[in-house]
Amino acid sequence: MKEVIHEPQQEKNNNIALKSALYFTKKEISKMPTDFQKIITIKIPLYVRRKENGVYEARFRSHGYNISVSSTDYEKLKPKFIAALASYDQKNKQTEKTAVPVKKPPFSEIAARWLELKRPTIKPATHHYYVQLLTANINPAFGSFEPELIRQSDIQALINSYIDQGKMRTATKIYQTLKAVFDFATGEELIEKSPMRLLKPPKYEEKNGCAFSLEEERRLIERLQASNCAPEIKNAILFLLYTGIRRSELASAHIEGGFVSVVCAKTRKGFQEKRRLIPITPMLAQWLPGFDIKKMNAVRPNALTQALKRLMPDHHLHELRHTFITRCQECGVPREVVSVWAGHAADNTMTSNVYTHFSREFMLKEAKKVIYNLSMPI
Repeated sequence: MKEVIHEPQQEKNNNIALKSALYFTKKEISKMPTDFQKIITIKIPLYVRRKENGVYEARFRSHGYNISVSSTDYEKLKPKFIAALASYDQKNKQTEKTAVPVKKPPFSEIAARWLELKRPTIKPATHHYYVQLLTANINPAFGSFEPELIRQSDIQALINSYIDQGKMRTATKIYQTLKAVFDFATGEELIEKSPMRLLKPPKYEEKNGCAFSLEEERRLIERLQASNCAPEIKNAILFLLYTGIRRSELASAHIEGGFVSVVCAKTRKGFQEKRRLIPITPMLAQWLPGFDIKKMNAVRPNALTQALKRLMPDHHLHELRHTFITRCQECGVPREVVSVWAGHAADNTMTSNVYTHFSREFMLKEAKKVIYNLSMPI
């Protein structure tokens, strides 16, 4: 680029003269920092002013630069500006090297944020489950890592480790939780894309459990009576066996006339609380006088689960519910009626979902059918 020099033009005010501009040759521009080369080709010319004292001054304050040089010799202005530009660029590079990088939050912190936002929409027990899953299964693997450092292959390896142990339900819950947390991180612009997007959830058939046989039911009662479990735990297990309520519903149970009344565990948070009635059958009536309902209300659900596992190692607590439903049907109670007692619809028909509102008298009459001898076939 050809250098052009304009003679100073005298200004009328303050006796300040202007050299119209500094122009740079291609060779001079090539010696400048790369980023500035793009700017100067646009910003040419670089304007210069002459002060009253005869000193020439050139300034550049744009695109993050703030450079000012001066000289009484106009010819020295360009070399001084180029030198100042190089020094400025070197200083900025040094600052960038020593600057402390902004540290992004680790996965455990992001997961905690996600769970805190989710808390108002879930039940306390569900929140507690997520806390346990993150603490015991997920954070030990990924908690200290920044989310963008967690790869798809790392996640698959974690899930596979639980599949190999036969813990399919845990593997599935880990997948679902990680997907939700990474979707949250993406929405918060903490990562560009989720590593979960190409992973597929584990497939497994959930075990629904089965009812106790009559012999197993008799054996359970014998073992309960002989065990050293606290009375309220023994009574609570029998109560679940002869009402079919879920363990989480026990805390809300009370006797209401000829019925056991409980708050339905499947009521979603934010929805109106719903109670259901289970008529007292002859099988429950024989035990009821010895029960202290208030003490049973205070029993921890996990204590019941652990107690039953010790007494009947091949069964789990929820199978008491299956047993109640099975016995009622074996004794001739219609399936639709048992479904109302259990707290779920029998099927998806209009009759089941809308018109199944049995009278209390009818339900008490049906409950009388539920009587059987544990030593004799039903």
